[in-house]
Amino acid sequence: MFIFIKHGDNQQFLANINCSVLLLLHYARRKVGLPKTETIDLCDETGTMKLFFLMKTPGDYANKFLTARNTYYVCKVERGAPGTRVESAYKAFVPLLKNPEPELIDALRTQCDLLERSRVKMLRIQEAKKVVPIESSVNLTSKSSGRSDEEGPLDKHR
Repeated sequence: MFIFIKHGDNQQFLANINCSVLLLLHYARRKVGLPKTETIDLCDETGTMKLFFLMKTPGDYANKFLTARNTYYVCKVERGAPGTRVESAYKAFVPLLKNPEPELIDALRTQCDLLERSRVKMLRIQEAKKVVPIESSVNLTSKSSGRSDEEGPLDKHR
């Protein structure tokens, strides 16, 4: 089972999808001449990202996520500058094509924006959770000490 991967100036290569996602991305990265440190993903012809770079189990077989004989594009995942406050921010999904269609660029931009908004929302939720346990532990302590006072007089009456 193979797919077509287009890149550059109308170049393409075949890739076997009967392998792990990790191996497929490693192969694609090598074929387009990117270093191992570059984060890449694949998108279909409509610009729908496969989000392989977010997978918790990159050992899963690629044929579970990709359709044989379809065409996909290699996209570079651009993040914030290392060592800065925004280093994990999603900046752009850039198709490695010489002249990508405007619709493809728009679809990738929309997905990148959605993913970034979701990332920021998760950060806010995590920050809120860090504050809540401190407050709740104080409340629990005062409540539990209040209960033991209430139990004391009840025991005396029994």
